[in-house]
Parts: sequence; C-alpha cells; structure tokens
Amino acid sequence: MRRGVVLVLLSLLLFPTVVGAKEAATWEQERMYFIMVDRFVDGNPDNNEQVDKDDPKAFHGGDIRGVIEKLDYIESLGFTSIWLTPVFENMPDGYHGYWIKDFYNIDPQFGTKEDLQELVQEAHKRDMKVILDFVVNHVGPNHPWVEEKPEWFHEQLPIVFWKDQEQVETHWLFDLPDFKTEDPEVKSYLIDAAKYWIEETDIDGYRLDTVRHVDKAFWKDFVEGVRSVDPDFYLLAEVFDPDPQYVAQYDDLGFNSITNFTFYDRVSKTMTQQQANVDEIDVAASYAETFFNDPNQMATFLDNHDVERFMHMAELGGVESAERRLRLGLFALYASPGMPIVFQGTENAQTGGADPANRVMTEFPGNEELHEYVATMNRMREEYPVFATGEQRMIASEDGMAVFERKDGDDVALYAINMNRDDREIEIDVSEIGEDTRLRGLLFSQLVTDQRGTFTIELSGESANAYIVEESSVNPWMMGLLVVTIPIFLTGLVMWKRRK
Repeated sequence: MRRGVVLVLLSLLLFPTVVGAKEAATWEQERMYFIMVDRFVDGNPDNNEQVDKDDPKAFHGGDIRGVIEKLDYIESLGFTSIWLTPVFENMPDGYHGYWIKDFYNIDPQFGTKEDLQELVQEAHKRDMKVILDFVVNHVGPNHPWVEEKPEWFHEQLPIVFWKDQEQVETHWLFDLPDFKTEDPEVKSYLIDAAKYWIEETDIDGYRLDTVRHVDKAFWKDFVEGVRSVDPDFYLLAEVFDPDPQYVAQYDDLGFNSITNFTFYDRVSKTMTQQQANVDEIDVAASYAETFFNDPNQMATFLDNHDVERFMHMAELGGVESAERRLRLGLFALYASPGMPIVFQGTENAQTGGADPANRVMTEFPGNEELHEYVATMNRMREEYPVFATGEQRMIASEDGMAVFERKDGDDVALYAINMNRDDREIEIDVSEIGEDTRLRGLLFSQLVTDQRGTFTIELSGESANAYIVEESSVNPWMMGLLVVTIPIFLTGLVMWKRRK
C-alpha cells in the first residue's frame, strides 16, 4: 500500500463524520494477534537446553521473554489482545505447548511464572489483553499418569468415525491420552488448574483447545468455575469443523466466542484461488447469522497453526500475486462480521504448508509495507466500530465484484471487493443506500455521489475499499437553484460590463 493511501485513511479517522467511534471496546471489537510462543522470539537464550533449529519439530527458542520484548511491536500494528499457545510444562518435544505434562508449572523452555506475570502486567499497561491456550481434552503422549491414574483416562481407542460424537469425545486423539472429563476428580483438577492461573497472573481469557472432543456437561461446569473467579473472563472455544450447524450446538454453553471455521473454509480458501468467488463472503455471513446468537462474536481468521498458511495456498492456487491476494483476504477479514485473529508472520506475508512448515520462526523486521496495511485495517476497525458491531448484507454482486453493507443503528458503512484482474464498476440503486447521501472512501480517496438515482463504485483489479455513508453536503434543491441562478447572474454581469 502506498503511504498516500494510509494518509487518506488517517485523515478520515481523525475527522470521522457519520459513523462514530465508541469509547469502551467489547470483545467483538478486539483485534487479536496469535503467537506460537516457541516460534516467535527468543528473548532468553539461557533456557534453550532443548533447542534444535534444524529439526522442524523441536524447540526453536521462542519464549515468554521474547513476547514481552515485542509488545510494542504488536501494539504498533494496532492489535488489542494477544493469544498465546500453552506455556505449561510439556512432555518432551512439545514445542507447540499442547502436550501438557504439568498444569501447574510453566515449561522451563518458555520461562517462569514470574515471566508470565510480567507479560500480563506489561500488556495491561498498553491496554492489551492476554489470552492463554488451555487444553482439557488430553495430556502429552506417554504421560506417566496413564499408569499412575488409569481411572482418569478413557480406554485407548482410535477415532475411526469422525461423525460419531461418542468416539470424538471418548476415544484418543491420535496418541494423546484422553481425559475422562466426566469423572468428578478429573473435572475438579482441570477447573482448579484453570482458576489457579487466573488468580496468579490476572490473564483475561482462555482459548479452549479441542472443545468438540470434550463432553458438553463438562464445559458448563468449567464455564461456571472460571467465572466464579472473574465474571468477565473471556472464553474462546475452538470447534474445528466447517459445518455451522454442527458447531452451533456449542453456542449456548457459556462461551463468549467460537472459532469460525466456516469463514476459513468458504472465504479464506476461495480468495487463494485464481477464480475466486466473492459471493462466499455472503455465504459465510449468512451461515453465521442463521446458526449463531451473535455472528460478530465469532472468531474469524485467514489461517492458523493447524492449517496451511494463506500465502502458501495462494501460491498453489495460481494467483498472479499472492501478497496482493493476502491484502484482499485481510481486508475481508476486517470488514466482515467477527473478531479478527491474525497469526504471527501473516504481517510479513509468511508462507508455509501443513504443520510444521506453517510454524517457522517469525521474521524481523519483516515486510514493512504490509505492516502498514495491517495497522490501517486495525485503525479502521477501531475508529469505525460498525465494522465490528454491524449486521451485514450483500447489496450488489456482479462479475466477481461485490458490495456489502454493515449497519448498526444509524451507523452505516459499505465495503467493496473486486476479485478480478481487470478494473470493474458496479451500480447501486439509491434505494439501497438512501437519498441525500454520499460515500466517502477510506482506503482510497473516492467520493461516490448519487447520479440520477444511482451510485457507481469503481475499483481497479484485485482491490478493495471501504466507505462511510454520510449526508450529502450539498442540498439537491440548492444545487438546482444554483444551476438556474448562476447563468442569470453571469448574463447580467456581462451586460453590465458592456454598458460600462
């Protein structure tokens, strides 16, 4: 993005017109930066006993101290919260954090409890929230508890039929010992551990891993338990399934938010293809509107640590410019309903296929132009919260270009995306937007006015723009009067000069 484009948005953000800013951010207004701790920044080389950077499945040295060092960087990109992969003590080679050994200790490879406390304090000084990943479905492979406490675990059986919910909840996920979460002792242990870290570190929330693999009765008790410590504690449930009807069964268990894999499956995937279908944005939004209580509370993302990176898929998809498509993907992520989550390295156009190729160390200083674009997206969300709180409807779609409305009461904004390589324009009837209004572009300096009952939005190839809907500064009756009186005035002026 050219610096001039950013300046256009900045000037509009400093002087907003119709769509106003709200003072206190709610969770749908958060912009979350997702960090895999071991693959972010090595802030303390003294704890690198198990590091082997030549092995993609070994520790690479990232730690909590490294996250602390980069808080200013994350803040400069405009993010308001961070989500960390689990930092608890893991079984050997558990660099990702999901093979937990001890729920009450920090893994020495990641740091100490004091490091985590400092991280939360430093983040809060910057008005940033900290979300920890928490796993209750399983422990790491070959955990000693399987022999010491066999009554705590389900029988070791593989998940053969993934549509069989009983198997999903009670069989082992690969070689990971599956907690018998319906057992009162297991339930108490896990809930007490979750409460412990809230009390000890003042974290703001948990991202809950493998939610679909745990019985729903447990989750109701878990939610009640952690909220007894902090009634406002945030809970983000990961339900790894693109079927919104299936995922919706978890919407009434008390979670604040659920991962929107439908958005990933419909929007992110199509935008990496040469023949992208922009209407998939409407499909994903319609599913969320149909099946969930509040689509804006859903957590949306282009990619994460469990799937191939967007850039990699775009490269395989044969698009002309993978980075240009990434910008369009980010735009759709921020303009659409849902709380946007950006995986570390996305701001650098980092690529990578399936695990572990999608989990390489983050590059610094990285792609500064793309950093600017990400910061611009975050500013748009902050200053125009209708993109976070508004309902969405598609008001026009034609030949690979579409226009969407976001509306929250009197606050109205539009956004348009052209997925074609060539320039496109689309006409919108005034009845869709309102009389005596105009559209002011946020990313590009466009002023779209009503021309005989029609608004015409023009976009260059593979580009997007957002618009605020504002009252027209010129009254049409006054304009008509001027059209009549100015010629009369000029004629009179000429005649007066001739007389002189």
